[in-house]
Amino acid sequence: MKTKSIIILFVFALLYGCENTYIPTHEVLPPTLLDFVPKQGEVGTEITVIGENLQRVDSIWIGDSMATLLYRISNQKLIAKVRSGNRTGKIRISNVKGSSVSKGDFVVNYAVPYINHYPTEGTVNTEIVIEGTNLHFIDSVLVDNVSAVIIAQRPNELVFRVPFSDVEGCVTLRFAYFDGTQTQQIGEPGATFMVLKQAPKVTSCPESLTKYTPVTLIGEHLKLVDSLFVGDQPLEIKLQSDDELTFDLPTNYFAGNMSGSLTAVYYGIKRVVFAESFQVYADPDEPRYYSYTGVHLSARTQSGGDELPFFDAESGMVISSCDAAANMMIIDFMLYDQAGYVQLYSPNNSANTIKNFKCDGKTIDPQDGSWLKFYDVNDGIMTYFRVLKPEVEAEKAIIDAYDAGTIVELTDEFFGEIVPPVSKAPRVYRSSVDPGYSNSHFSLDKYSYGWVKNYTTGKNGIIKVTSMPKDAVNGRIPDLIFDIIWSK
Repeated sequence: MKTKSIIILFVFALLYGCENTYIPTHEVLPPTLLDFVPKQGEVGTEITVIGENLQRVDSIWIGDSMATLLYRISNQKLIAKVRSGNRTGKIRISNVKGSSVSKGDFVVNYAVPYINHYPTEGTVNTEIVIEGTNLHFIDSVLVDNVSAVIIAQRPNELVFRVPFSDVEGCVTLRFAYFDGTQTQQIGEPGATFMVLKQAPKVTSCPESLTKYTPVTLIGEHLKLVDSLFVGDQPLEIKLQSDDELTFDLPTNYFAGNMSGSLTAVYYGIKRVVFAESFQVYADPDEPRYYSYTGVHLSARTQSGGDELPFFDAESGMVISSCDAAANMMIIDFMLYDQAGYVQLYSPNNSANTIKNFKCDGKTIDPQDGSWLKFYDVNDGIMTYFRVLKPEVEAEKAIIDAYDAGTIVELTDEFFGEIVPPVSKAPRVYRSSVDPGYSNSHFSLDKYSYGWVKNYTTGKNGIIKVTSMPKDAVNGRIPDLIFDIIWSK
């Protein structure tokens, strides 16, 4: 009996004694579609799908077209809605691990749309309201055979945006729908719709522009301008309203002074000349990179940091955890603390680290997919690192050019035959003799220079790590200071 009691206590300890070390996992499994109701319906019908592993389903299809995924009720139930483009066919659900297809078809019932009122004219980019019945079955609005953007669509109302037409007179207005067999069109016969076209006009135009000193056009309908040029050189639109447009030379323009006609493109294809002769001034010897010194990143507060771990290498801005979600697409890399060292992290390597950063005590990543465009392995922001080694001749030449200030431009050609960066998370050590160090990592005493490349934007940089100003807290180093130059 004594032995039996010991065994029971041992099992009890296994079950309950390690409660604090249990880490739940959320394994994604392929979904299984078991049934759906109803079996038929029209556009807008909500379909209940029954199955297994439905909580992580990210898309649902009816026939060959994607339907709307409304709600994931539970792991066994989700709700979808039929779109106007769906056709009779099998239902297919999928997630990152796989997909599942229904045995039977969902039958889409069709009705004939009827329109009560036709407008006779509309200005390009304005919204037109159409009233009638069964309008949610309309697949497209055609203005002179140009597809218009549908803004809103309900059974008794459809709103579309008037597209540009180069025809000066009236054009046809048609509404296309699917009747279950083929696409049909309805609309009054003949050319009955006039597309009204406004054009941008300038009442005040500067004669010249100096790079980094933006200038402003004043006029009418300037919000129609899609792009602006001096000769063939694109300009950068900074601010734009209907009566004002502010522009500058792009930061990557280094050709020096030039002149040409100031021309605007609008409606995608139309051009108008605002000034026959426009002068631009720019320094051809301007450094073609940004330079920032003493950049201080600080990792998580629980490790003694200040939660200032994110960096935009173009602006030199350090971004806090609380501001990261609103600025995620400009972040080039980040700092994360590990036991005994810190790491510079590529965004698309940070799926398991972002959730550990906090704002007001709560994780900044709600795990709802909103951060996927930042840290997704395939589609996230890809910034990689390569430590430059002074014992390698080609890499020492890069280090020497950086220290001498002789670098002109950080093109891929500048780095020559050096193998491009591939490390997603190089560690940083105080010394190259620290335990666990390898020469693919940074160290303050020997390997403090590195090539940084953002493959998403195509920009290059050179980083020089200079200091770890704080001692380890709970075995973790929270801070890093570095200098960096970054492509314009």
